[in-house]
Amino acid sequence: MATLLVPEDFSSDEDAMALNKAFEGWGTDEKAIIWILGHRNADQRKQIRLAYQEIYLEDLNKKLKSELSGD
Repeated sequence: MATLLVPEDFSSDEDAMALNKAFEGWGTDEKAIIWILGHRNADQRKQIRLAYQEIYLEDLNKKLKSELSGD
C-alpha cells in the first residue's frame, strides 16, 4: 500500500476557502473536497477546521455533513 504524502507548508486559510468554493453552486465538488482533505494529515485538517470556523463562522464538520449527505 502506498503512503500518502502531505504538504508540509500549506495554508489552512487557502484550504478553507477552497472548500467553501467546492460547496458553492448547484452541486458540491466532491473531488475537490476529497483532494484537499485526503492530502492532509490530522493536524492539518484540524487547522483547516479552525480556519473555516474563523473565516465563515460556521462549523466545517456540519457543513461537510450537510453538503455530502445527499438530502
